[in-house]
Amino acid sequence: MAKIRTTPEEFQVDEFYSGDKLIFTEDTALPYQIFKLTKTGWETQALSSNISKKHGIPVDAWGFSGLKDRRSKTTQLVSLPSRYAPKNRISGKDWTLEPHGAFGRHLKSGDHSGNRFSIVVRDIRHRETQLLASRVEQISKIGLPNWFDSQRFGSAAKGKLPGELLMKGDLVGAMKLHLTEPQPSDRSSRRRDRKYLKSIWPDIDRVKIDSIDHQPFRRIIDGWKSSSKSTSHKKSLYESSLSAYLAMPRRLRGLWISAWQSYIWNDVLRNALLENIENHLLRPIDIGVGGPLLYPEAPPGRRGYAKRSLVESLAKRLKEIPESIRMPVPSMVKESKNDDLMVLRMNSNPPNPDTDLDLLKIKMADFSRETVLHPEEVLCTEPVIDDMHGSPKHKRWTCKISFTLPPGSYATNVIRRLFD
Repeated sequence: MAKIRTTPEEFQVDEFYSGDKLIFTEDTALPYQIFKLTKTGWETQALSSNISKKHGIPVDAWGFSGLKDRRSKTTQLVSLPSRYAPKNRISGKDWTLEPHGAFGRHLKSGDHSGNRFSIVVRDIRHRETQLLASRVEQISKIGLPNWFDSQRFGSAAKGKLPGELLMKGDLVGAMKLHLTEPQPSDRSSRRRDRKYLKSIWPDIDRVKIDSIDHQPFRRIIDGWKSSSKSTSHKKSLYESSLSAYLAMPRRLRGLWISAWQSYIWNDVLRNALLENIENHLLRPIDIGVGGPLLYPEAPPGRRGYAKRSLVESLAKRLKEIPESIRMPVPSMVKESKNDDLMVLRMNSNPPNPDTDLDLLKIKMADFSRETVLHPEEVLCTEPVIDDMHGSPKHKRWTCKISFTLPPGSYATNVIRRLFD
């Protein structure tokens, strides 16, 4: 894949709101104040926690319509209860928080109308520059599958998702995977901690908290060890794992479950595409867990009427798959809708019925997600020589792509379709 995010400034994301969707006022009597948050190199929730500590705001007081990645420059709206809201603009290293009005409730997920992206793409091979115009045109006419991309599956290790193990009833396996198996994003300290924990697993009671460098692991291990102090009998491995799991941040537990849901959703969409479109018209891209991603495409080499006819045929076939697919939830196994692809999938491979969702404090989002994505306002600059990659003998190109997407869709999905 061509390179993106060489610097955060080269991946810009701006939330936008339609005037008829949410209306913010200057009424200071309203219970929530809205702020425009501008940041570079910060993940949204990490930054809100940082601001909370410095300005005396409860961590759980924030409301977000969308979460933005760390490796980007972003603008978004956030909400705070009026009693905690700063009266004026505040700022820190690489961020500013500016008053933007008032509202009658917290901002919640998906409140915004969409995101505008402006992305510098680098290290593009010459062949990709030749195919770019055709691929942009096909996106406009066909659209592309609305995949969950690799960022959604960041909890995976060794090709497995802890959320999947959790839903299979293997809580111990999920905690072992999380604590002991390295991930590509690990820094050296976290990798060392995982190597050490793997060497003594499951005897985590032996661990001295101060010997662990990764702060989130300390909280989990403290939860593991504390369960032995509250029971008179020798605790089981499951009890220890449960205490450790519940000591994890609620957000992380939620990410485990959303990753499991997204993994199944991708698989159901993949099967729907394979049933409606021939393999040679689907370009596969491997992303590891959650993939491969399949992109309907008129193969290079087709020209004139033959290509136009094929593009129209692909657009028609995409319209023949379900317009949306529900996210998986365990209650689906009790349904008998023979025309619902997700219900059929859940009945054929259900989660462990003994998994106690209440005990594990699992709440799942139950909604339908559109299957086909249609980026709007797609603009692409003319590719030029990339002075940061390649060599005189093996030249590489760079260009800037801009487009808008609805909430919850992945910009990297568009980049893969155009360049991978």
